[in-house]
Amino acid sequence: MKKKIQILVLIILLLVIILGLFVIQKQKEQLKYLEFELSEKNRVIENLREEKNNLPPEAEVHPIEKALEDCLKKEAYTTAGMSKCVDDSRNEWNKEIDKYLTLLKDALPEDKYNLLQTSQEKWEEYKEAEWNLLEKTLQEKDGTMYVNIISGDKANIVEKRAKDLSELYFELTN
Repeated sequence: MKKKIQILVLIILLLVIILGLFVIQKQKEQLKYLEFELSEKNRVIENLREEKNNLPPEAEVHPIEKALEDCLKKEAYTTAGMSKCVDDSRNEWNKEIDKYLTLLKDALPEDKYNLLQTSQEKWEEYKEAEWNLLEKTLQEKDGTMYVNIISGDKANIVEKRAKDLSELYFELTN
């Protein structure tokens, strides 16, 4: 009987050892997988860092934006001064639109330029509708800050169009 118990204990110990080896093997496999996943994630991170380092330096501030910034400082951010500065910048952005429309006329075939003219006419309608909405909804608000909000929103609409036309021109010519 004693020998049977000893054999049974040995078998149990052997099973425990085998089970332990099996668990260790599974953990090694899982560790290899996790190491692979980690190396892949590190590779992706390194690629992203490399892409970031290869990005061009920040674009310079557009001269109109710089002039607006300087004007606002000069006017000490007064309500009247801010409104004047933003209106001046809007006028400069309108000049940019005119400049790029002229440049695009030379860069585009006539049929494409006709499409641009139609687009510009539709944009003018959009701009007028947006400005009307801004004026009708915000002019009734109390406070002089709304004068500047309306002025700024109007300028943003014109600035965006000028930048869109500029980007189109550079896409076509580069």
